[in-house]
Amino acid sequence: MAAATRIPPTLPECDDHDGAVILDLRCYVADLPNATTASGATSSGLPIQVTFHAARPPFLSYLCVHCHGLVFYRSLPRVVATDADLVLLRVPMDINAPIDIQSWDYFVYRPRAHRLDLLPNPYPMCFRDSATALLSHNDGAWYAVAAISSWCPVYYEGNNKDSIIRWDFRLHLYRSSDSKGWITMPMSLEELVRDKLLPLPASADAVEEDDDVPLYHKTSKTLTIGGERGTVAWVDLWRGILLCDVLGERPIMVFQDIPLPMPARGNMGRFLRQCEPNYIRDVAITRHKDTIKFVEMEIWPPKKQTKVIQCGWKATTWSMPVPPLPVVGSSFTADWQTDCEAQVEDVTGDPHHWNLLSKLSGSDTTPTLQKLFTAYPTISMDDDDIVYFVHSNAISLLERLELVIAVDVRNKTLRGVAEIDVQKKNFILMPVFCTSDICRHLTKTTAAISQQSLIQLKRSW
Repeated sequence: MAAATRIPPTLPECDDHDGAVILDLRCYVADLPNATTASGATSSGLPIQVTFHAARPPFLSYLCVHCHGLVFYRSLPRVVATDADLVLLRVPMDINAPIDIQSWDYFVYRPRAHRLDLLPNPYPMCFRDSATALLSHNDGAWYAVAAISSWCPVYYEGNNKDSIIRWDFRLHLYRSSDSKGWITMPMSLEELVRDKLLPLPASADAVEEDDDVPLYHKTSKTLTIGGERGTVAWVDLWRGILLCDVLGERPIMVFQDIPLPMPARGNMGRFLRQCEPNYIRDVAITRHKDTIKFVEMEIWPPKKQTKVIQCGWKATTWSMPVPPLPVVGSSFTADWQTDCEAQVEDVTGDPHHWNLLSKLSGSDTTPTLQKLFTAYPTISMDDDDIVYFVHSNAISLLERLELVIAVDVRNKTLRGVAEIDVQKKNFILMPVFCTSDICRHLTKTTAAISQQSLIQLKRSW
């Protein structure tokens, strides 16, 4: 069996970049140390190092993982979550074991401190990457990992499935500042706000395995709002956001529910079929952690016009202030404010970007975004109106082209185009990057490292 491997691409210089980046969730396996390299040891005692390589968006930044003695056959190391300059990642340790939580080592990568912390394995706790958040506290002095799982309904009387009065969850929490290891706490959601605004269709595919009850919440991603109480948002991109304070001696054990805007008319069919929401929706928190931003695309099928196949889409963004906890859930319906809207045919831009788009697509004709099948919107964390979209021609590996396209949806301008590494799978099933604020937290001192230090680092291996 051949080992899974990816050769890291060469990135443009970006030493002075202090904005948000787009971080590739799938790490490279390579020995490419720099000023951000941190070393540690796996659960089996093998030396391991992690290095961050930055790029200006829309290019993807990435992590390199290097570990003598480990061969990655089934899967590669993967980023789980980020906050500030910290990154939570998991590394497969047992190539013969089933792919489950016991088969991974979990690390927190701390580039400023040049540390790579091995976390206790959370088994028998079980939770998904998409439901896991990382919280940097006191400027990275300590951190926490929080995840939710095991939702179940509580009925008013008997087992009447029309009388659900609350949903119970489990919160799994790890704090680096104490010695308790992983702990699990019960949590509940008592105000079922989103059911009143956007009830799940009766034909919803996502159901509880035992009770055949539609899920109230299916986490697509997490947002770290932080603060002294450690606020985390678990996002169901179809229906809403669950907010909870997870830090402190007695964290609030009740979720607050924020319904998302109703699906656009052209997306109601996708909602009723419970299609993958990442395809057309995204939610982000701004770098100042004071505003939540939301985007939705409407995509209509291509039509033949003068023998040219055109693709149509429209992107609409909303925003709302981060609410304090606790709050009255019903007030959220009026808090989303429409920001801006852009249709693909209205997008203009610098000729350089269009020339690059033409070069990457291998076409001599003047390119237009309407000729590119585009989906998977991702909102920038910076305080601007940039949304990144993904284009994939979804053909064979040798001929496949994948691009990240940056669009200013307020000014309707194309701001950048970058080719994605084709060694990875395409975006048909799920996106493979997230936005991160890591560069802003890396001081300039990390940008300079002596050649002698690099030589000593390599000799230590």
